[in-house]
Amino acid sequence: MKENTKKANCQMPRTSDINKQIKDERKQSILSAALPLFALYGNKVSVDMICEKAKCSHGLLYHYFRDSDNVLFNIKKSESFVDLKNKLLQTTDNGSPLDEIYQILQHVNSSICKAKNSDFALLYLILNDEEKLGFKTTLINLIKNGQKLNQIAAGKAEDLASIYIEQNNGVLLKKLLQKSYKIETVPVDNLMQIFIKKTVR
Repeated sequence: MKENTKKANCQMPRTSDINKQIKDERKQSILSAALPLFALYGNKVSVDMICEKAKCSHGLLYHYFRDSDNVLFNIKKSESFVDLKNKLLQTTDNGSPLDEIYQILQHVNSSICKAKNSDFALLYLILNDEEKLGFKTTLINLIKNGQKLNQIAAGKAEDLASIYIEQNNGVLLKKLLQKSYKIETVPVDNLMQIFIKKTVR
């Protein structure tokens, strides 16, 4: 009995820093578990699905988030997502449209590879229609300008942009469905073959 009392007295109370760290880790574990669900099922993700994947109670989830939409909102506030979204819309206005496309593709690949953990590479898949449209519009305009300069392959600019976007979606979805923790992006030089005009010899 005395020994148990001594043990109880020896336990130091948690500091506010430790409590904050525990809360942050719990919150992050829910976000990390929810991300692949949103990447795969979009707005059909429910609180039940997130709790099952995160192995947490509804009470714990509701302690940090109002609902599943709020979970997604918090994912999209992450540094990794904001960085990826900015990179998708970033152009430098330096060089030709072909150079600009090359730089955008490099930005996307680098954002995916540098994400803080492998799951966050799937952030690309949770871009909403408006975010995807902004990215696609940027690509389409560059493709059209490149076609005028005879640098970029003929064809509908919308179709060429869609081929690239769907290819990226396919790579990431494949990794998600295979539950692979390593995201291998296609080399930018290979991706550029979608856009570069082939010269006939």
